[in-house]
Amino acid sequence: ECAVCRPELGANAEKTKQDPKRLWCNEHSVYEDECFICHPELKSNNNEVSSEGLYCEEHRVPERECGICHPELSNSLDIGQGLKIRLESPESAVKAGIITNVLSKGESIPKFTVLSRVIYNQNRFAHITSLASGIVQKVLVDVGTFVPGGEVLVEIASPDIAKIKAEYLTALTNEKLKKLVFERVKRLFNKKVASQYEYQKARAEYEIAKNNTNTTHQQLLNFGLLEDEIQDIEEIQTSTSIFPIRASFSGTIIDRHAVVGEFVKPGDVIFSLVDLSTMWLELSIPENILLFFKVGDKIEASFKEYSIKKSQGSITWLASNIDEESRMLKGRAVVKNPDAFLKHGMFGKVQLLSQNYSKKFNVPVKSVQRLDGRDFVFIKLSVDLFEARRVETGESDKENVEILQGLSPLDELVVDGSFTLKSEFLKSKFGEGCAE
Repeated sequence: ECAVCRPELGANAEKTKQDPKRLWCNEHSVYEDECFICHPELKSNNNEVSSEGLYCEEHRVPERECGICHPELSNSLDIGQGLKIRLESPESAVKAGIITNVLSKGESIPKFTVLSRVIYNQNRFAHITSLASGIVQKVLVDVGTFVPGGEVLVEIASPDIAKIKAEYLTALTNEKLKKLVFERVKRLFNKKVASQYEYQKARAEYEIAKNNTNTTHQQLLNFGLLEDEIQDIEEIQTSTSIFPIRASFSGTIIDRHAVVGEFVKPGDVIFSLVDLSTMWLELSIPENILLFFKVGDKIEASFKEYSIKKSQGSITWLASNIDEESRMLKGRAVVKNPDAFLKHGMFGKVQLLSQNYSKKFNVPVKSVQRLDGRDFVFIKLSVDLFEARRVETGESDKENVEILQGLSPLDELVVDGSFTLKSEFLKSKFGEGCAE
């Protein structure tokens, strides 16, 4: 309470009135019992408190960002991250001769555009053929029809199918007979009435009968019959020659060759089926922009016929050779086709949305400083606040060095005087900076 010994109490009467039991530190603008600079011994009572969320009153930045209080954090910085350095006063930067320059916005990312042609997605395209010869009995769909996967498209009367169905019924009957014989011989063998030879023979004939049944059953499956239909053959005991042909997947019929009464043989194309939800784009890429295209890049396709609608997709394939006549590289992209507005054979333009292109900054060599084997630059945040930011450097010459990562357009880079800021930063490492 002594105004002679502590004249500053008079100048801070308002603070003292607010809390008479606590003294106010005028120099650091905190209460004395919270000032770790005047009273570093107080810190020992709080050594378990994390710096996360704490605020450095002296340098007016969060503790975790203060490069003067915590210079050791520089070793854990990733590229693009930094620590803040507060100078003693707003005039310090001018006195130290620090000069900054705002980085330009850089070049706009080039929009590479190439020609393309729309074709069906060949991974979702199928020629529907018959696996057996026969006469077309009924056609159930027409061109333009959307069909779910597995739906019957056409029915064919095939003697081959009738033959296999009959063989299947015969195999089933023979299997049942051989099973009864085997079970009877097995009982006799267990009673020592039948010989071992008779038992083994009956067992072998039963196994052969089962194999014949399984073989004909698999043949029916190979021709496209479903398990339910095969079960019906067994239950109804019918060997009808009607053979249904189904859609391989959900899609649209785009071509038809089936006519009632027409004879078809295995391999004849009856329908063409395609899934129109996606389409392929055949790309023609000039030699001079090949390096900017790679598999996985996003693209946007536009078409003169549909000035409003655009389709987006990605590049899925690039050829390994250049066409000798056109000097173009062939490529392929897959795009979505909502409402099936894209048509096979259309021509359009494809614009590359993401490419192997990045803006690189060339900065003066003296802007880059080395700290613990890492490259740093200093960015001005305000008149007395700077950031030591870690960057990735590229090629360099006597005057300039290339910054690959860590800088952004409009950053205010210290181009002269960065060594002064480095020295200010290093003082704390040697114990000459902030007391705590």
